[in-house]
Amino acid sequence: MKNIFNNFRNLLLLTVMLKIFFACQESTSLVYYDKNAPAPVAIDKNSVTIENLPGKSVLRYIVPYDENLLSVKAVFEPAPDVVREAHSSRFVDTLALEGFSEAGDYTVKIYSIGKNKKESNPVTVTVSPKVPPIVEAFPSLNMIATFGGVEGSFKNESKTPIKAVLMADTANTGEPVFLQSYVFDNPNAVFTLRDLASKPIKFFVYLMDRWGNMSPTKEYELTPLFEERLDKTIWKEYKLPSDFQNSLENNYWGYQFPGLFSEYICPQGGWNGNFIPEVRPLPSLFTIDLGVTAKISRFNFVPWWTWVYSNYPRHFEVWGSSIPNPGDDLTGDEWKFLGDFHSYKPSGEDPGAVTNADYNFIWPDGENFDVKRTEMQPDPYFPVRIIRFKILQNWSNGDQYSIDELSIWGEKVE
Repeated sequence: MKNIFNNFRNLLLLTVMLKIFFACQESTSLVYYDKNAPAPVAIDKNSVTIENLPGKSVLRYIVPYDENLLSVKAVFEPAPDVVREAHSSRFVDTLALEGFSEAGDYTVKIYSIGKNKKESNPVTVTVSPKVPPIVEAFPSLNMIATFGGVEGSFKNESKTPIKAVLMADTANTGEPVFLQSYVFDNPNAVFTLRDLASKPIKFFVYLMDRWGNMSPTKEYELTPLFEERLDKTIWKEYKLPSDFQNSLENNYWGYQFPGLFSEYICPQGGWNGNFIPEVRPLPSLFTIDLGVTAKISRFNFVPWWTWVYSNYPRHFEVWGSSIPNPGDDLTGDEWKFLGDFHSYKPSGEDPGAVTNADYNFIWPDGENFDVKRTEMQPDPYFPVRIIRFKILQNWSNGDQYSIDELSIWGEKVE
């Protein structure tokens, strides 16, 4: 038994010494190519097929058999005075050529590259990419004045990343300065900038793709509509018979109405400060006495961080009254309809798929809902003292919802 132990110890010691020895040796690279070998065989032009897509073209080909072949390279000019290369290994039969600034015909040179860096003679093909996404999106790019700022929008049917760059001559010097940029990969892009003075301002906006291609610049002179954030310290609940129930015995969470306007956003990982009514079939209503009479311009909902695009209102109505002590019946003369609102999800995906863009859009700054003229309410800017929210649907299609914080903007009339 002792001899077995000694033999094992000696073997272990020998193994350690060998590892130390080889670790201390100067490493040398092993060369698997012949530097004197000729350039590899060129791609057979007849094997190349071309798929033309918006702003790009995809080449497919038969990879030639050559022991010296390392990769395949395509050289092309997607925009004036811009040269780009696309590469693929010898194990891939596809090259994607991206970043074309316009639709049209473009010459592409394809090279086989050897392990010894030698290149074959080029094979020339012509690709015809379709209209690039930013060119297709540009006609729909538009800006309008909104409460406290401006709102821009454009259509992005290709769902590829497009950046909208917003500038303005805020100092009235004739020179625009950068304000903000926004990146979208969803079909209906909407962006806003708030907290601007209610005065005429020249705005400039253009689109850019990730390859640096830029659209022309559109110019607008817009006057942001006046608004101010209403003081939440004077709000109070105005309880009506059909409003949500908030008894603790029926509410597992125990987070009640004052959390709705507490000026506190629950941090990630936290559980407190939220308004979570008891579970009951929607619609669910809650009512607030604003403490002042005002014409309402917009609302902002901040969802609870863990229920973003799940147990969060997706569709709701807002009603208002300026008379003292309005009753519970929304169909009577005491209440007037302000608007019908739908939550926006940048990705457009189903509720179970929340992207980073979705999350960053709505949390922690919340989602804005502008009061606008519609066929249902052609004149929504009337004085309101009591305001009532009717939650019709949440993103999970369930019976419970949460709002971490509510803010309201408008113009006081008293």
